[in-house]
Amino acid sequence: MDIIRLDRLKIYSLLSVALLISSGPLIAANIPAIEKEFPTVNPTHVGLLTTIPSLFVILGILVANRLELWIGKKRTILIGLALVFLAGVFPVLKHNIFSFLFLSRCFFGLGIGLFNRLIIQMISDIFQDDSRRKAAVIGLESAFEGLGGICLTFIVGQLLKINWHTSFLIYALALPIFLGFLFFVPNDKKMEKRKAEPRETVSDSPNDVGSYRSVYGYGILLFVIVTIFINYNIQVTSLLLEKHIGNATIGSNNLAFIGLGAFIAGFSFGRIFQLLKDYIMPVALLFLGVSIYITTISESIVLTTFCSMAIGFSFRCMMPYLFHTFTQQSKKVAKLGTTMVLVAYNIGATLSPYEGTVLSKLFHVHTVQSLFLSSSIIIILISLIVLGVVLKKEKMSKVQQRSF
Repeated sequence: MDIIRLDRLKIYSLLSVALLISSGPLIAANIPAIEKEFPTVNPTHVGLLTTIPSLFVILGILVANRLELWIGKKRTILIGLALVFLAGVFPVLKHNIFSFLFLSRCFFGLGIGLFNRLIIQMISDIFQDDSRRKAAVIGLESAFEGLGGICLTFIVGQLLKINWHTSFLIYALALPIFLGFLFFVPNDKKMEKRKAEPRETVSDSPNDVGSYRSVYGYGILLFVIVTIFINYNIQVTSLLLEKHIGNATIGSNNLAFIGLGAFIAGFSFGRIFQLLKDYIMPVALLFLGVSIYITTISESIVLTTFCSMAIGFSFRCMMPYLFHTFTQQSKKVAKLGTTMVLVAYNIGATLSPYEGTVLSKLFHVHTVQSLFLSSSIIIILISLIVLGVVLKKEKMSKVQQRSF
């Protein structure tokens, strides 16, 4: 009984870290108040407080790749959690100097980056002998990430009623997560010899070479998908206003339902993976494209809100699938794959506001409705291409089995 209880504590302590992964944009609602607090600061620079963490997340991911070789995954994650706590709550204590506020957001993003990839890697290490359970826990990691976005956004809204800098207290959550991870998650195996990894990877097997192509291909694919998905989050309220079927409150509700769809997808990913296997990507992409298309023709708030939930569900089916797929490969491919997914995600999220500008110039679209229509067509075409790739791989796999 005690063993089962400790196993659950280990899993939930590990998963609790995911609550913080999407916490960077939580302070977006603070921006108007911060602009008033610093009237001499360029509003564009104030707006960067929301997006600058994403750039430093990328830096953190790259630093973590090296740091884990020296001190191990667990200690690297603990350093990241400590940075998130200290940099996150810093504005509560010192909020009258904008440069300090800006720097605290940079260090906050760096902290997120230090544990973003390693959480997936630790899940893979712990459940490396149980592929089915690993898929389920990776799905739960995605669910916890979505749950953190929903719950923490609500709490920030309540703290904001006091004043803008008090809302940064939300990042104090990193402290109990730090303690839970410290006491209940086992130490990972440290590298005894730093030269061990280069020896293992001096020559890449033909399978690894093919896997590298897959990693880079999925990285480019994910970048495109993320820019469209995040842009939908940004523009859905504008779509409702443009079509005269909703207001800002309903737009906010749509964002909440995107989070709900993402949570459901993460929670049920283990079963979905068992059902669809490698067909998850083309099916999820098709579901995503069709859902975006329906929002362009919908005149119903209920239907549009349901589609928003379906969009969140579709997107969050893809992320854990990619993580699970790459962690099934060799250590070198797994490391590159999870890094590529997270870097592509963060670059795509950072550049997503420019997606509308690019599509407007390419397809001469000037309304949000036509922008979403173009995005849906692109996603549906990508789903057909991915389906073709999956079918080709399946055919080649059958040919290889017959030859043996």
